[in-house]
Amino acid sequence: MINILSILTIGFSVISALILIVAYVFFLKTVNRSWHAILSCLGVMLSFAALQLGHLSHFLNGTDVVMNPAYRFCLFIAPAMFFFFGRATFLPEKPLHPLLLLHFTPILFNFFLRYEIAIPIIFMVGMGYCFSLAYLLFGLRAQRKRFNIEMSFFLLFCVIAILVLFLGISIPYIDHHYFYVFYTNSIGISLILVTAALIVFPELLQQLVEVSQLNYSASTLKDMDVKPYVEKLEQLMSQAKLYQNEKLNLGMTAEAVGLSPHQLSELVNREFAMNFSRYIREQRVKAAKAILVNEPSSSVLSISLEVGFNTQSNFYAAFKEITGVSPGAYRKSLSK
Repeated sequence: MINILSILTIGFSVISALILIVAYVFFLKTVNRSWHAILSCLGVMLSFAALQLGHLSHFLNGTDVVMNPAYRFCLFIAPAMFFFFGRATFLPEKPLHPLLLLHFTPILFNFFLRYEIAIPIIFMVGMGYCFSLAYLLFGLRAQRKRFNIEMSFFLLFCVIAILVLFLGISIPYIDHHYFYVFYTNSIGISLILVTAALIVFPELLQQLVEVSQLNYSASTLKDMDVKPYVEKLEQLMSQAKLYQNEKLNLGMTAEAVGLSPHQLSELVNREFAMNFSRYIREQRVKAAKAILVNEPSSSVLSISLEVGFNTQSNFYAAFKEITGVSPGAYRKSLSK
């Protein structure tokens, strides 16, 4: 039974890894997608997929894959890829330096150390990267309204990393089958957490990147009089009704205001205490509330399209997120 569940987990992991690669490369347009960010994303996900396929060989054929140098290579390169992906995502302005290549040196353990020594070391390195990322995110707590919920995902990653570390340390003393079962399901749970986080908080990565840039990058508004830009932004929303454009994004708005995208992102976060996406949603919901009051015969669908939402479901979700009630319930409250 355990083997069957592990095999199903492997199938889910491989498919999820490929889907996350496609989503990151082609659809997450608001995050850093430099060449090293894309390569590190490919490295992390393909390493996980390759490790899971190695575990599949064990469950189907009884292969002790930890003795396979190719399996250990994927095991050893995954932490470095994770480090570079986190760095490229949350600190995109940090320049690459040749000394960063030292993060790949644990791969040499695959050739010069016995696996009983090398595997515990690489798991310790991986756990260190997990905690360094958690510490980086912990530094953003003052600017994140949903910090506790979001941080819980990363704390679970750290818990998994600790458990896997103890498993890696004990590998010389336990049946390798138990290692494969636990590690297979640990990878599967990690990918479930990633998928769940992106489903529950579809803008999570973008928001964390924005806040990370504000916290750890030099201010782009230093010595600038931001008042004219704030007034220009508010004018574009209240008079030009820029929010009505369903394809509106940070770059388009920044160009209209006369700032760079990074400057506008910092301006909105600093002056309105929210990220750009939330700011646009609030402008659209504010306009929708006015229409619900002044045009009681207008349908909810027509209102959602008029204020810039591309689907009625997105309108419902945003309206309830901001007001706490659905558009229909809000309209009924007005009639009473």
